[in-house]
Amino acid sequence: MREFVQIHRPDILILMETKVEFKSVEMFFNCMGLIAFTHVDPTGRGGDIWMIWNPNVVNVQIVEASSQLITTTISKQEFPDWLLSAIYVSPNNNKRDELWEHLEAMSQNMTEPSLVAGDFNDFSTLNEKWSFTRNIT
Repeated sequence: MREFVQIHRPDILILMETKVEFKSVEMFFNCMGLIAFTHVDPTGRGGDIWMIWNPNVVNVQIVEASSQLITTTISKQEFPDWLLSAIYVSPNNNKRDELWEHLEAMSQNMTEPSLVAGDFNDFSTLNEKWSFTRNIT
């Protein structure tokens, strides 16, 4: 991670399903200049979302945070503002459906450019699904 940040110098970094508490690594990111953050704690065995950024380069305002998403407004000098939604969709079908309905409702009111990215916990074909009980050829 340190090498990635040193080489690519991201303004914003989003991590999911880290399996560690954010407070245990906060100083690690601070030492690399990524000193502002928001995070959604995991529910059960997964689902945490971390958004970490360099406030000297980019301004991030939290619009909404829930167990499945963090939506922010991103502002950077000489660029138009835009929305960024970091998504971790629950594998639970009911919660997944709730999020899709919420995203659809949100999209009806969007006027600025936006990006929705993350782990959608979905697959487009059965060939993408892997399990111990089914061999895929």
